[in-house]
Amino acid sequence: MTTPIPDHLARYAAALDDFDAFAASLSRPLPQTVMANPLRIAPERLPELFGGELSLSPVDWCPGAFRLSADDRPGRLWGFTAGLYIVQEEASLLPARMLDARPGHRVLDLCAAPGNKTAHLALALGNRGTVMANDLKVARLQALYDLCRRLGLCNISVSGHDGAVYPVADAQFDRILVDAPCTSEGKAQRGYLRASSDRFRTFVCGQQRALLRRAFELCRPGGRIVYSTCTFAPEENEASVTAVIEELGGRLRALPAAVDVPGATPGLPGFNGRTYHPDLGHAIRLWPHRTGTGGFFAILLERVADDDAGAPAPPPIQPLHEAADEDLLSPGLARFGIPPNALDGLHLFPLGNSLRCIAVDHAPPAGVALETSGLEIAQLSRGRARLATGGLLALGSQAKRNVIDLDCRQLDIWRQRKTQALSAANVGSAEPGTVILRHAGLVQGGGLLRQQEDGLWSLESHFPKAWVTEPRT
Repeated sequence: MTTPIPDHLARYAAALDDFDAFAASLSRPLPQTVMANPLRIAPERLPELFGGELSLSPVDWCPGAFRLSADDRPGRLWGFTAGLYIVQEEASLLPARMLDARPGHRVLDLCAAPGNKTAHLALALGNRGTVMANDLKVARLQALYDLCRRLGLCNISVSGHDGAVYPVADAQFDRILVDAPCTSEGKAQRGYLRASSDRFRTFVCGQQRALLRRAFELCRPGGRIVYSTCTFAPEENEASVTAVIEELGGRLRALPAAVDVPGATPGLPGFNGRTYHPDLGHAIRLWPHRTGTGGFFAILLERVADDDAGAPAPPPIQPLHEAADEDLLSPGLARFGIPPNALDGLHLFPLGNSLRCIAVDHAPPAGVALETSGLEIAQLSRGRARLATGGLLALGSQAKRNVIDLDCRQLDIWRQRKTQALSAANVGSAEPGTVILRHAGLVQGGGLLRQQEDGLWSLESHFPKAWVTEPRT
């Protein structure tokens, strides 16, 4: 028996010979995935550390990623706030894998919010070089700022602009992701069941095509673009890409992607009497009942190089912020025995009350205002710098002193921002003042160690208030 679903989804019976299975899948909960942060941990350690709390099953087509059960809550565990993994839905892993960004590439995420895909791209570049994260609504990128702090990302600059008219010189990015706005039909398992109006779909299709045209202009000849959406709608997928390919007359072509998602199918050759460009056969469609993921569409595109074109002129680049005093962070590093070369490859600069760092080879394009760049590594007050949570997480693994290891109970107390008593044995050789806290040998953040008049020790938590969750039962 067919599961009743709204009319705007029922129309896909014309494209699916197993439509009943598709309809039934929309009432099943959608599990999440986690992907290990290689700056913090080897993927094989995640099952070792969290196998008792998460149902971790490797995602075969995405190394370092693990599928969870629908009941798992990875965002509540200490591994999340320690930046050991990124949490997202499995389908969202696809665009970054298809784009295949590598060290040395300049990368643009044209519609970056909330930022998980941007983080994947930054890690693919080895946390160096240039990733530009742009979104029309900058407020939607708050999650990306938090991602940078947790994961230790220092090769991202953020801009807030309409991607369809992104105001920088053309032909200067090697890889561009256009995760376009859409009607979000692929999120039906998360309750997105209301139909979009014809007027809105017409509007969003216009946005999609404008974004893809601008991505073509911004891409270097021979560079790659991934266009993706989380909707089933052919009008927003095959039709939008077909329109731009045909407009550009052979200067943009689709390529097969070296990603094999079990159960994925090619793009549709046609729908409702409309035939699409043959290149759309290279697209990847994720239907929930076949892949066990949310609905998704993605296609890899290449800007065809002009054989007669000469070497491209170097793109105009805006300079990095004026460097901070090199000695500003020295006392903080010395307290923890962190070697000065821990900052090699990083450009430190003050911004307001923060000391931030960005990769020295970061090259943001001229012409666009930057909302922020890099990672907050320390907080500034009265001419002194105190390592912030992002700095402790990024540099703390190299600390040689004033480090305290917490057991599970102590870690839970610290994560609830409560002050706790510590024994002299627990404190070890640590001195009063700011300390780095570890669990399972992995840095968690910081705290303030005090010695009381009776000789006992207390630890005040510096766990970020915004990260506190309800204590586990």
